[in-house]
Amino acid sequence: FVLFRINPEDPESMEELYRKAAMKVLGLKKKDVERDERAKNAVEALVYHLKKRIEGLGKLEPIMRDPYVEDVTLPARGSRKFFVVVAGLPGWFETNLEVTEEEARLLVLKLAEKVGRQVSLAKPRLEGKLPDGSRVHALFGSVASEGGTTLTIRKFIKRPGIAELIAYGSITPEAAAYLWLLVEHGMSGFIVGETGSGKTTFLNALLSLLPTDRHIVTVEDTPEIYLPRHKNWTSLIGKPPGVGGGGLTIVDLMRDVLRMRPDYVVVGESRGAETRFLVQFINLGHTALTTFHSDTLEGVIARLTSDPINLPPERVADFKVAVLLRREGSWRGVVRIAEILYRDGEVVLHDVFVRRFGELVGSPARDSYLLREIAEKEDKPIQLLIDELLEKAEKLERMVQRARLAVEGMAR
Repeated sequence: FVLFRINPEDPESMEELYRKAAMKVLGLKKKDVERDERAKNAVEALVYHLKKRIEGLGKLEPIMRDPYVEDVTLPARGSRKFFVVVAGLPGWFETNLEVTEEEARLLVLKLAEKVGRQVSLAKPRLEGKLPDGSRVHALFGSVASEGGTTLTIRKFIKRPGIAELIAYGSITPEAAAYLWLLVEHGMSGFIVGETGSGKTTFLNALLSLLPTDRHIVTVEDTPEIYLPRHKNWTSLIGKPPGVGGGGLTIVDLMRDVLRMRPDYVVVGESRGAETRFLVQFINLGHTALTTFHSDTLEGVIARLTSDPINLPPERVADFKVAVLLRREGSWRGVVRIAEILYRDGEVVLHDVFVRRFGELVGSPARDSYLLREIAEKEDKPIQLLIDELLEKAEKLERMVQRARLAVEGMAR
């Protein structure tokens, strides 16, 4: 039977409606709840379960509320329990939360509703973003996955800034200052790594260092980049075909970017034709940044010069710098920073920083060709750029110290 009709568009009224519904089910009045602690606890418990059933994700809800869980998956074969990745710990952990195939399908249907997509046996694939920013991928039923419904959720985690990444040991102040200087002076580049290596986190941290008056346009399939300090930031999001008609691809959106006259064009992840657009933007005087999925820089260079992208080597070298990230156990960070040079008809990767024996080492003042290129382009002594590099490194060290003091203050 219907107790109350709830309008999900009015969240402020929903809490009170849940409370009234709980009291009605329990046969309690407002004065009973105010006088009796046990009655109050019973109402609160029922309100929690009502919210979980109506708004939440059933058995998945406790996992989604756990701030230490980063990823969730429900395998299609073997155990029908949820597995999770916990922040700072390697590998997947099996939970005690188990679902039937029917419950798994109902869960995916609810996820589809939340991300504004349709899913069915005729259209079993689901991809989208939950209201909290978490990314969802699911296969409905046994059409695409013989073992039954399967899903994976990458939870939205507040991204650390550059100071936190330095404090975690993901990069050194010197290497971060070098990248900061290059990007601020208009050098384009890309970040490379496998899934879970922290590519988007690193890109976001690097972008946050740019002057706030620069016009930045980001283009993504799923909104992950967040630049609250930059008031002149435009975020373009691709939309796959689904509820409400046709979609917009990254390539579709790239055609609109030029009309926006950006200082920086950022593509969340490049896979194909959008890379050619980025090279066009670079040659028109814009700075371009993106990420690629690969375990080596050489693998990305080979992909860029082969079908279907087929960039000439001299155009690949329009991307001036490349950063390689790796995940090793619970550690994630930079293992290599290389300048991309064009020499004798070929692309050459010139290492400036390399991780050796657990430490990122390098000397841009001695080894960087790009510092000399910037000095020539801006008609200034290279020593001024070296001084700027040192100043940026010192500033980053102060930022790290302030971040550590803030954490210590909260712990007291």
